[in-house]
Order: sequence, then structure tokens, then C-alpha cells
Amino acid sequence: MTGLGKKNRLNKLFDAKTGNSIIVPMDHGIEGYFAELEDPLDLVASIADAGADGFLMRRGLARLSADVRGKAGWVARLTGRTGVAVAKDMMLDLDQLVTGTVEQALRNGADAVVPTFFFGDPPEQKILTVLGVMSDKCEELGMPLCAEVFPVGGPDAEPYNGPYTVDDMRVTVRAASEMGGDFIKTWYSGDPESFHKIVAYSTIPVLIAGGPKADTNQEVLEMVKGAMDAGAKGTVVGRKIWQSPDPPAMIHALRMIVHEGADVGVAMGAFG
Repeated sequence: MTGLGKKNRLNKLFDAKTGNSIIVPMDHGIEGYFAELEDPLDLVASIADAGADGFLMRRGLARLSADVRGKAGWVARLTGRTGVAVAKDMMLDLDQLVTGTVEQALRNGADAVVPTFFFGDPPEQKILTVLGVMSDKCEELGMPLCAEVFPVGGPDAEPYNGPYTVDDMRVTVRAASEMGGDFIKTWYSGDPESFHKIVAYSTIPVLIAGGPKADTNQEVLEMVKGAMDAGAKGTVVGRKIWQSPDPPAMIHALRMIVHEGADVGVAMGAFG
């Protein structure tokens, strides 16, 4: 049974009627230069006003944007690697560093915390322990845990992008469930059929990550519609929103799909 603290915070992130959520990550600033994040307050305000349910941010941007996020919740990022390090060795992305604590996130007013972890060899040798301890602390303090999880994948897999097998994804989401996560952020497998198999093996809600910038708005909406049809409970999509030509319109379109069950053709009407 979910404790009152967790329940109250989850209710801020997940819509009461649909049980779904649109969370917008804006934690990319340490990974490289993004022009959109140079002076982000107007962008954050426009996305919040358009109806985002929450933002995923590191504590610095969360502090800066506290007055413009409105009623949207905040998921605090607790892990990271800088683009400076990863540029020298991309595989360092698999070894995410823990950069914050659940206690610190609670003091700062977060509604959930999110670490990123990769399952498989070699990072699994230490991350299962870290995730378990973090989960226990979240339970103790009434803080929801969003587990952003990916399998390491085969020799051709890239961190966050795959390709990953359905079986690897199944075990990954189940591991996050079994370790005490409250909801999951993970990669969309590319089609509703395979993603349904993945979602079905999780015991907690699964939301899809966005990945790199998309070529068209329709491509984004087709991805989200496919995920929702497969049983996803929403999106944790960042760049596909705030790098789009019209971020508020993208939020309106996503709300049509995620919260209203609209088809892609109907949701495309948000772009005029």
C-alpha cells in the first residue's frame, strides 16, 4: 500500500482522471550545449502553461524556475555524467554517478526522484545495490522513485538508444519493479506489439523516454500513440518537445493522446 507521502506526491505528477502523466525532462544542460536551455525561463513557463504534468530537472534549474513552473510537479535528477567526460569515452554513460540524495530532494520540495541505471555487465555489479538503498530511503521518506532504466544491450547498442532485445527490456523493467520503483522511464521499443510485451512484465507504470530530436511532429505523436496503445502510462519526453518549433503546441498534442486517447490525426490539429 502506497504511503500518504508518496500518494500525495504521485497525485501531483499523475492526472487524477486518467492516471497518466506528461513529464518534460530539462536536465540536459550538463550533457552539452543546447541553445534552448541558455535562458530557459520563458520556455519552462510556456510548457507549464500548456499543461505539462511535471518537469524532470536537476536542482539548479529547479531552483531557477521555481516561480514559473506553476502547478507542475518536479522530478529531481539524482545521477549524471557531463558531456565533457562522455565525449572522451561514450561508455562512461553506462556508469552514471550519483550526484544527489533523496533527503536533499525532499528538502528542496521534489515530488519524485530519478536515477538512471543500466542493467547488465559491468555496471550491474554496483547499481543493484545503489538502487536498492535508494529505494529503501524513498520508502522511508515517502518519496516516489522514478527508475530510469535500460539494459546494457549487445555490442552494437548505444546508451539510451539501443538496439535492445525485448527479453532484455522485459528483465530491465521487472528489475526496476522488484527493486521498489514507483514508476519507470525507459526506451520505447519502436512498435506497439513489442512494447506491450515489455510493459506487461512490469508491475509498475511505464512511461517512455523521448530520445533524440525528431524530424517531424507527426513522428513524435506516432511514437507516443504507439506506446499508449501498448499500455504505457505517459511520456518523459524532453528534446522532442523543447526543440520543436512550437513547444506549447506539442504539449497540447500530447495531452490529446495521453489524457484524451485521441488519434494522431486529431492531435496534429494542435499545430494549426
